[in-house]
Amino acid sequence: MTHSSYGAVVHGPPGNAASTVEARTLDGARVIALIAVEGDLATPSLESVKGALARLAHGTEAAKLAAAAPPPPFASGVAVVLLAGDHAHVATTGGGRCYRERDGILHELGAGAHDLRSGDALIAASQASLEVDRRFFTTAVEPSASEEFRNDTLDDALESALEGYSTSVFAVAAARIG
Repeated sequence: MTHSSYGAVVHGPPGNAASTVEARTLDGARVIALIAVEGDLATPSLESVKGALARLAHGTEAAKLAAAAPPPPFASGVAVVLLAGDHAHVATTGGGRCYRERDGILHELGAGAHDLRSGDALIAASQASLEVDRRFFTTAVEPSASEEFRNDTLDDALESALEGYSTSVFAVAAARIG
């Protein structure tokens, strides 16, 4: 995942959605967590998921993170993608969805492990609002020029990709694998 880009945004008017990209070292390797949450208490729910990330033992336990959020209506949609090595570990609850854009086509991912390759984009979304079977990123995404972790290098590309979506509120967190 060297020179990958990351970002997290909330789309639409202010509402009950939150997202983040976090980095941790587990089992001696860097693990990146993409987390998106929606609900009446989205921000505290996101903090619950981040607290579970701090206690995580392995970079494959995405389901533990998704389960750490409170039940609806406090967290009505949770999506988690853990990037560990050459795999993405995916889990969702409620309306949350995870996606992979590969070769310019967006596909929804089911729970479990999925392979990664250079050029893939992974997206955790707090609800099932993204259109599949088409390109998601509408602007070029340049790989990060630095190995330093920054969780905002994809924000502009995410904002641009979400311009055509409705004004409903939802959160996304994404990574472009370099």
